[in-house]
Amino acid sequence: MVAKKKVTSKESKEEKVTPEVENKVVVEEVPSRDEPASSDSKEVPASGEEQELSSETETTLSERPLDEEIPLEKTNRKLFTAGLIVVLFVFGITGWIFYLTNRYTEKTTQEEITIEEGITEEPTATPAPTQLEREEITLEIMNGSGVAGAAGDAAEIFEALGYEITEIGNADVTEGNELYVNPEFEGLVEILLKDVESELDISSISGELEDSDASARIILGE
Repeated sequence: MVAKKKVTSKESKEEKVTPEVENKVVVEEVPSRDEPASSDSKEVPASGEEQELSSETETTLSERPLDEEIPLEKTNRKLFTAGLIVVLFVFGITGWIFYLTNRYTEKTTQEEITIEEGITEEPTATPAPTQLEREEITLEIMNGSGVAGAAGDAAEIFEALGYEITEIGNADVTEGNELYVNPEFEGLVEILLKDVESELDISSISGELEDSDASARIILGE
């Protein structure tokens, strides 16, 4: 009994796939031993052999290694670094100036607001009226006492003090001495008020003098 050989799937596939190889015949001319080698042919060194370097090449490599940076690249790198530093410096200075400017503006604005809030309108002080001197005051002296010569005597007293007497005359009989002051000069004849109080016992103004241009009028009463 003949044993059957099991054929695996792998083997069957290998059998089925057979590469098609073209049989090419390469004809290479081989020079005979008797023929001299061509002068154009050059001897190629074996790949395993080390090539010798010339003395100039070895000197150049020893003075400047292959991994040494090119001077131009060094210069460019230095210029780039310097430019970057300058740019950062300029940006830093600009930012600092901008910060200080903003701080100064805010501070100034705040101070202006504070000053405006603190300012209050003070009431304008009314200047004190300038008092008239005796020489600047004109007087009229009228006799209402019924005593002859009373107005002339009083006129001499006030004229001696420095007043200008513009008129001496008679008036209706009056009870007590009286003083009338022109409204234009009211508040300006303090010196006259003191003098009439001391000389004629008149302590206050009796009224306004409206029918005369004199500063004041004195009426002597009973």
